[in-house]
Amino acid sequence: MQPMEKNVEKQLVVRTFEPDMNALKQTAKQLAHMQDTSLNLYGQAGEVLIVVTARAYAQAAATELTENVAEQFELALGPAAYGRGKGSLAYFTAGELIQSESTIAAADPATGALLAEEFSHTKRGPSVFDFGDGSYNDSRVVAKIKNAVYKYAEEGNAPQIAAARAAAAARFAHADFGVASVGMGTGAEVVYLAVAHRGYVYIKRIKNGEGAGKVVALSALDMVRRLAQKQPVDRARMFKANSDFDWNAPLKKRRSSKYAAPIAVLAVLLVALAVACWYFFTHFSLGGGNGAGGALPVSGSTSVSAGASTREPASAPGTDASVSQPAGDGGSGTPDAGGASSTPQSSGNTGVVHPFG
Repeated sequence: MQPMEKNVEKQLVVRTFEPDMNALKQTAKQLAHMQDTSLNLYGQAGEVLIVVTARAYAQAAATELTENVAEQFELALGPAAYGRGKGSLAYFTAGELIQSESTIAAADPATGALLAEEFSHTKRGPSVFDFGDGSYNDSRVVAKIKNAVYKYAEEGNAPQIAAARAAAAARFAHADFGVASVGMGTGAEVVYLAVAHRGYVYIKRIKNGEGAGKVVALSALDMVRRLAQKQPVDRARMFKANSDFDWNAPLKKRRSSKYAAPIAVLAVLLVALAVACWYFFTHFSLGGGNGAGGALPVSGSTSVSAGASTREPASAPGTDASVSQPAGDGGSGTPDAGGASSTPQSSGNTGVVHPFG
């Protein structure tokens, strides 16, 4: 009898953008010795695709193998791994924007054309990008962006110009993210890419030259994706929007909200109030105070009632026999309330990367 062959093959693509190549190569070497699996890496414009191929006797077993390998890469690479399968970076970024009900706007035609090229390949694009209708193709918005650049950026300061454009695009196009670039199509050595979001700008320097446009487009999409996921934006510098910032003095982290401190104080006060209420009800309401309004002890009430039951009832002239008189009372005529308890109840690709040496 011939042994069964592992003739079921399954492939899975892990998509990454600008991953840590040392971590990628180390993980690939560790997984390269796994039986019934093989790896191929393809890179272009900062994007690295990891193709995992597995062979097994059955489809389910092959799928499980590929998914286990993919998880190892995703754990090693962190936010750089943005998705699996055939979807592009624009596809996954648009998905994040749709989920958070956010939109993106470009500040200038050059940057807008790069983003439009990427978003045109996915049906999700028109849901998150206006393709210039409400931003760089609108003369009124363009005029406002120019005024913002004149107001907030120094002449010739490329990072500040990019930042001012991005912040103005987000503001005047009524978008959650604004994107701008400075240096494309010029003789500049680098391109400054800026993404504005919630009062901050994230600026990245990209080497100018052949293929720089693709890198700028993918970098912008990756920065927007990370910000939408509240992930750190690697390889970019952060500054306060519309500020006279120094390129060599970026912010280390975003400042906390101005409402964070008052909310924290209110929370502490509420906890203190709850503790005070608990102490009051447990020590005063249930303890039976010694004042005039305090409840009589239950044990004393029981003894009085027992004493009264051992005596023979006495009939006094003019006294209604239907009303019992308290034993030992000096004739005050007050009914015995000792038996009542007042205690309350408690409640509760363009190339193949070979990392294997």
